[in-house]
Amino acid sequence: MEQLETFVVESPDAVGAKTTRILIQDVLADLSLNRVIGRLKVFVDPVEPVFIFTALLRMGTPAIRLKDFAKVDMGALGKDEIKIELIREAHAVKLLNKLWERYGKENIEQPDKKIIVVKTDPIKELDELRELIIEEPQQEVMDRLIDAVALRIIPEGFRVRKHELSTSHIMFVASEDTLKPEWIAKAREMLESMRREEENA
Repeated sequence: MEQLETFVVESPDAVGAKTTRILIQDVLADLSLNRVIGRLKVFVDPVEPVFIFTALLRMGTPAIRLKDFAKVDMGALGKDEIKIELIREAHAVKLLNKLWERYGKENIEQPDKKIIVVKTDPIKELDELRELIIEEPQQEVMDRLIDAVALRIIPEGFRVRKHELSTSHIMFVASEDTLKPEWIAKAREMLESMRREEENA
């Protein structure tokens, strides 16, 4: 596991803290989330019962657009088509799926491994096609984060939850009982303390 700058699991139950730490390490590794979490603080008290998960995120990867890996130009003279010439083939499968979804399979031709022809009005569609988002790494990371925390890390039975998720942080407070205002305040303080650590690092 890649080293987090901060990884703290607090609990009045030492064995529970160690078990929780191992579980979190395994889940983050399984879902390839180690690189997106910079600092992580967790508080778990099985007696209260409360589980608080806070983390500062390192979200850096912007969306990948068609123009990032292909030349997109008008097709053959006099024809309503757009020619896509792939510079890198890494996203070809996702691109084809997006094009089929948007224009229909019957309007997509691939005469060559690196050439795709879209039968459509180039005047209307050319600029839009260049900006077409093929992959949104941040959204995929967010989805994996929610999966990790909500479905795999929070103890089973802790159905009462409050969460915040942004590109800079994640905060989950969960319990079997009604959430107490002091738990939410504690979660915010955990986030703030990590922000202060980061500023002073």
